[in-house]
Amino acid sequence: MVCKYLGKFDKAEDYYRQALRDARLAPENTDRDFFLADLYHNLGGLEHARRRFSRAEQYARKGLQLRLRCASENSLAVAADQAALAAILDGLQRFSESEALYGAVLRIYRREYGARHLENAVILNNLGALCQATGRVKRGRSYYHAALRIKLCHLGDDHPDVAVTFNNLALIETSQYRLEHARSLFNRALTILVESLGRFHPNTVAVRRNWAWCADRAKR
Repeated sequence: MVCKYLGKFDKAEDYYRQALRDARLAPENTDRDFFLADLYHNLGGLEHARRRFSRAEQYARKGLQLRLRCASENSLAVAADQAALAAILDGLQRFSESEALYGAVLRIYRREYGARHLENAVILNNLGALCQATGRVKRGRSYYHAALRIKLCHLGDDHPDVAVTFNNLALIETSQYRLEHARSLFNRALTILVESLGRFHPNTVAVRRNWAWCADRAKR
């Protein structure tokens, strides 16, 4: 998980696969299925980060199948697996499936955690991205702002996850030609990411690319 966070994706896969081999050797009357579900969940997340969405979906569905053997379908563990699958389906542009899963997960999170829990911010941010991708800009912006309020409360204003939402808001503003505001948001995101993850982390590189798109629009 640390290697994935640092953008060392190949190394992360090596560790996950080693853990998967070891976990399969555990007796069936232990928590093996639950731990295997965790590993498939994480492998799906790794492939999602690599933007290899079809492969990510295979891992995510395998993890969810295993999880349902040992947890109820309304449990937080199952909800987390569904949230990960929803993000992958979003990447595959299967937006109606993704949105339905996000809605189900958000209901479970709000029921179990309350309205201001950090996990809700992740789902709200992803719903914002989905609405943005499907042309519902006003609703997407609303979701992003809701996510940002929760993230700032829990994480402060210099956390990489906060930078993600700043970047997403900047993309919306760029698409609406509110370019000065977009540049300000991109700059905030880049400052956070450079200081926390470094100049060459994949997230930093992606935001810098988005900033360049904004600058190109301003020249037209």
